[in-house]
Amino acid sequence: MKTNLCVFVFLLACVCVWSQQPTLGDKIEKEFDVTAVPDKWKNESAVIIGQKTEYLFTRLASGRKFTTIVRIKEYIHKRIKLQDKNALEKFSTFYYVTMGRDGKAEYKVIKADGKQIDIDMKSAIEEEKDIPSIYKPIYYKLGIKFLKIAIPDLEVGDIIDYNVRSTIDWDMRTEGIAFTPFIFSLANNYPTLYQQYRFTLVDGMKVRFKAFNGAPNLKMDAKASLFGDNLSYVAYYLQDKDREKTIEERWNYELRNTPSIKFRVIMLADNDPDSKALGMAYVDRTFLDLGDMYRRFAGAAFYKTTTGNTLIAYTTEYISKKRADGVIKTDDDIIRETYYCLRKVFLEMYYRGPVHSELEKSMTGKKLYKKVLEKEKKEETKKEEREDEIRMNSVVFASAFRAALGVQGIPAEMFVYMPRKLGAWRDALFLEELDFVMKIKTRKRNYYFEAFNNFDAFAAPYEYLEGVEGYSIGYTEVNQYYRTPGPVTTFNDNLDKQEYTVSFPESMDVIKVERVSSYTGYDKGSRIGQANLDREYLNVDFQKYFVDQQKEKDKSKKKKEDEVMEITSNTTKYEDPDKEDRKKKRTELFETDVKGEFDLDKYEGFELVKDGRYGDSAILQYKEKFTLKKLLSKAGRNYVFEAGKLIGGQIKLEQNELATRQSDIWLPFARTIDNNIIINIPAGYTVDGLQDLKFNVDNESGSFVADSKVEGDKLVISTRKIYKKNFDKKELWPNYIAFLEAAYKFSQAKIVLRKK
Repeated sequence: MKTNLCVFVFLLACVCVWSQQPTLGDKIEKEFDVTAVPDKWKNESAVIIGQKTEYLFTRLASGRKFTTIVRIKEYIHKRIKLQDKNALEKFSTFYYVTMGRDGKAEYKVIKADGKQIDIDMKSAIEEEKDIPSIYKPIYYKLGIKFLKIAIPDLEVGDIIDYNVRSTIDWDMRTEGIAFTPFIFSLANNYPTLYQQYRFTLVDGMKVRFKAFNGAPNLKMDAKASLFGDNLSYVAYYLQDKDREKTIEERWNYELRNTPSIKFRVIMLADNDPDSKALGMAYVDRTFLDLGDMYRRFAGAAFYKTTTGNTLIAYTTEYISKKRADGVIKTDDDIIRETYYCLRKVFLEMYYRGPVHSELEKSMTGKKLYKKVLEKEKKEETKKEEREDEIRMNSVVFASAFRAALGVQGIPAEMFVYMPRKLGAWRDALFLEELDFVMKIKTRKRNYYFEAFNNFDAFAAPYEYLEGVEGYSIGYTEVNQYYRTPGPVTTFNDNLDKQEYTVSFPESMDVIKVERVSSYTGYDKGSRIGQANLDREYLNVDFQKYFVDQQKEKDKSKKKKEDEVMEITSNTTKYEDPDKEDRKKKRTELFETDVKGEFDLDKYEGFELVKDGRYGDSAILQYKEKFTLKKLLSKAGRNYVFEAGKLIGGQIKLEQNELATRQSDIWLPFARTIDNNIIINIPAGYTVDGLQDLKFNVDNESGSFVADSKVEGDKLVISTRKIYKKNFDKKELWPNYIAFLEAAYKFSQAKIVLRKK
């Protein structure tokens, strides 16, 4: 009996050693007891009294051995004082986010007299739309659920207090040993008295950490840590006090302008609890290792697939024949034609290939293959669908482009960069922050290439590459990489140009408009797919880059990794039975766009002039005809015409924007917006009010210049708005106010058509 008791005690001790772990939310700091806010924040709509976010990383065990499962627990606690009616409206609905299956929330309202009202959370429902930023957690992973619940009878002076708990199990076999990074800002839309972020880690883990823009450093909390002979939990935290609110500003990258944190937990130990690598969790403050960067990305350009082999084989045959015929001579010509031929073969594989194949899965990986799987599951017999815009897999593209150019003796490089919104290269901490494109150097210039879609033109600029920092990886020798700045476009590269011809019917009840729209650079990106919805461009591609496959092929058996699909047909024409339906849809889409700009009376037609897919400028251009209402109003014998509105909606700065600017100005790119308007003056009328259509504001950041004049029976109006840079310091914000305000005032200008 005594022996059995000893064994029981021993087993109990073992269980306690392995099961003992910290608990979340058991300590509420004294800062959460505050009910009064500082006088400087008395006029704020709401004040965050306290917010605390905790994460606990533990490992599940089976007997004396760890499993591959890491359990991550999350606890969020916030306490907010509501100080005006606007706050009552915004907080009348409580939103929260849970992870895993057992997420739950608690919510209470503390009245001014101290009375506490608990909210029954059973009536919470799921929310499909995006939720306000104040409710968003700093960590999103596995089993995310958005919920909401109405909070009744809130009053000015109330304090809301809520907490959210979640638990997820991370399987390192499928998810890896490096957990999803935490990248977040300490800034809030409301002033914050106190905030704390806490991470507690079991043995065998490390933390990659870096603070930016004055954010507090991470500290170890020895009192909150649990130290044992067999297992320990080490707690780290950072806290921040008296943080002023951050105003949401246009052209702002939050992580570059506000105190921000990058934090990641990484598993170091293996599955053996006795491993020497199993030590207490610690903080790794080292920077991104360039060797790791090279090893992570260099191999992407050597990835072999049947899809890639096919792209290379057909493109090589085409380019080699054109070179032999003397049609293609320079390296720049070879690079351009290789790019376009790859694009043609890619599109032919997609639009002429069978739906039931691995091809769509490897080339798109998006909605189409999901449709295929659903179709196979239901055993339905519906017509095959092809998306109107697809983008090639970036790894397959890198491999195919590098190899195809290599056959022609032209070396390619990979450009690995840090997205501008995340920071400069020196701010990179995780490999997952980085991305890549291909880069080719010639005597003329450096070319950058993203994996193309249906419409990307040769060496077209990519908005997300604008002004980035990165490294080029070469393939002529091992471990070849060097620092490289990313491309920067000018305001001449990115053009939005509108040319109007305006006339009036005898009834003078509407205005008749013929418009020619032209776009280059970044400005065409959001329109080019819609403009090419008829797929006529496929006929151009298939004919120009046709590869004659009549000659005998090598029939010898190839290794699986060297296999090539035979995809090119003997016809250069793309048969499209649904073309008319798509043209009708295109017209409807552009009609909807005009409705978003003006009060549309009738949309009368669309004509594509240039598809934007070829040429050095690769201009997208189309014509439209429509009639508009409500821009012309009768005033006695005369008519008032709101001519300024023809240049489209202009930015209207809010009062707070006119007063101050908190953050530096991160524009997406430099650009030019031109409007040329010819108005046919109705017979028997003259024009008054031209002085309101003249502006000349020009400074180092941008400009708005407008002019108007009467030439015979026509009124000619021209405007040009230029954003000259992609970045400015906040001290230059008055420059932007000057030309933005001028453009807005012009858009409100009216002229009078005066009866003679």
